[in-house]
Amino acid sequence: MNDQKPTPVTLTIYRELRVGMVVITLMLFGAIVIEQLSATCWQFALSAYYYTSAHSIMIAALLALGTLLIVYKGSNDTEDVFLNLAGVSALMIAMVPQGRPSPLCGKNDLPPQFVPAIQPNVWTIVAALLVGWSAMALLHRCNHTRHKRSFLGTVALCIFWLIMAVGLIVLVFFPNWFYAQIHGISGVSMLSSFIITVFCAAYVVAREDTGKSPHKDRYKWFYRIIAVAMVLTLIAVIAVHLKHPGWEPWVIWLESAVIFEFAVYWAVQTWELWDSPDRIGRLPDEMQERLREERTKNGGFRAFTRMRSELTGPPEEAPGGRLLPLL
Repeated sequence: MNDQKPTPVTLTIYRELRVGMVVITLMLFGAIVIEQLSATCWQFALSAYYYTSAHSIMIAALLALGTLLIVYKGSNDTEDVFLNLAGVSALMIAMVPQGRPSPLCGKNDLPPQFVPAIQPNVWTIVAALLVGWSAMALLHRCNHTRHKRSFLGTVALCIFWLIMAVGLIVLVFFPNWFYAQIHGISGVSMLSSFIITVFCAAYVVAREDTGKSPHKDRYKWFYRIIAVAMVLTLIAVIAVHLKHPGWEPWVIWLESAVIFEFAVYWAVQTWELWDSPDRIGRLPDEMQERLREERTKNGGFRAFTRMRSELTGPPEEAPGGRLLPLL
């Protein structure tokens, strides 16, 4: 007889979501490596492999990653919003490729006459997102399940909807500019969102209960180092694109580095949180209670007064510090 208790379904779902994202990322890198084995040259950017034998895998991987990032619930409201932004960005990257690179030197490259159907695909994604978000809003309203967001989570959500609104307006009134620029904008947006989520994880893990997370200091420093490395790599990618467009061999390695760094972070987080759906349950009990009270009394922008008093008042000794309730 097996006396082990069955794994809660929520934890099982979180495990499979995290592992699934790592597997999808490895699948994407694997497709590029296999393409490169028979090619006679390197492409100047990861996006250029859209036109190679990795075409189908790249689209499928980005669509799957985008969907999983939107579905995945972050440990706090701020992290959750930026994961959603990263997910939408991944969907746009998949549907709007950059221009066809030259030269292409693989054995199974897409033919020169291939023209991606950008406009119908983008509008399909937009329609699906609008229907999905509207349905979720209606279900939350009917079932009274909408929770109060933290202050910074509310700010992040306002930024998210502003980006979505501006993007939709540009798509409707300036479609040519949208199709020409959205790939690069979405790439920077996705990587920036990744970096913010890593910083959020580093901050929260430092405030976990030592009894529940005995190795929290190791993970805290690991996440901080990964986050800083991602910031520096992203800056290098943008600088090379803007200042040295002729340094094409460097671009793909820098882009690969920042994606690899996030993949490593996600894999380590999967290992760390194998027995936890999120980080909330790993915080001290008194901190969890405080977070519940903060959400009940000071949700959304009502927490602004609370935030000012927290930041200007005397140092607080309670676990969690001043920022955690605002995330």
